[in-house]
Amino acid sequence: MALEYSYLVACVILFSVHIGAEAIAGNLQYSAKDLVGPRDTLPPPNAAVGRCKRATQNMLESMAMFAPLVIVAVETDRSNATTEFAAGLFFFARVLYAPSYWFGIPWLRSLVWFAGIVGIAMVLLQVLPFVEAV
Repeated sequence: MALEYSYLVACVILFSVHIGAEAIAGNLQYSAKDLVGPRDTLPPPNAAVGRCKRATQNMLESMAMFAPLVIVAVETDRSNATTEFAAGLFFFARVLYAPSYWFGIPWLRSLVWFAGIVGIAMVLLQVLPFVEAV
């Protein structure tokens, strides 16, 4: 299996950690009675729940760009040391991004978000020659 695929699977696992953190934060704010119902009348989320929700949403948005690019890179034989490095950069940036967002660490959060975007861009640049040839 290509190393990029291993990072992609690790990102899926990390995404489940995001969802778990969001659930834990929600359970700390809301009662079980509130959470088992339709949630139509829940009060607004507190800061911690809001940060967890936004981090999860950002992970979803990032994965929507990262995953297809990795698949295209590997399946079109554009996988190389650059795409392997880029996939690792994306994954480890996202590992740091989650807690920096959850705990409200602004500069670190922005820096590692940017590192993740650089990883996505690096894979994109490896895939573009293939796209142009089609």
